[in-house]
Amino acid sequence: MWRFNLVPKSSPALMVSAFDRFCVEGPRDDAALRAAGYVPLPEKTPGARAYVIDDRRPAVAVSDKMCVVQAESRTGQTTRFQNYVAATYPGARAVDPAPLGQNIEQAWALPTNPPALIATERTVSVGWYRYALIYFRPGET
Repeated sequence: MWRFNLVPKSSPALMVSAFDRFCVEGPRDDAALRAAGYVPLPEKTPGARAYVIDDRRPAVAVSDKMCVVQAESRTGQTTRFQNYVAATYPGARAVDPAPLGQNIEQAWALPTNPPALIATERTVSVGWYRYALIYFRPGET
């Protein structure tokens, strides 16, 4: 696999689509990701697993309580995700991202049962900015 495809330059549409498919709507499991062509990376954090694919689709990481979609930063990602949140969760309430972590840019509390949070994160890795969409369900086990 080309190393730049581990965390590729995914389009904003591909990122939001993967987030919706694997983090929100569909099952967050090995079978669903493998069926979509993803392969797991060696497990480095117990209980969490990262999946990659050798094309421009974003990396996906899943655990019992969280799902993350990550790609290199590109123009339009923030706007596309803000529009997705507004359309998908009209009752979402913006929350202060500061307590959630140093690199969290935006966060929303979702009117779901159990409660959930979604957030965006921007980090620097090897001189490049990475952008992540995060779905966190603290009430799940």
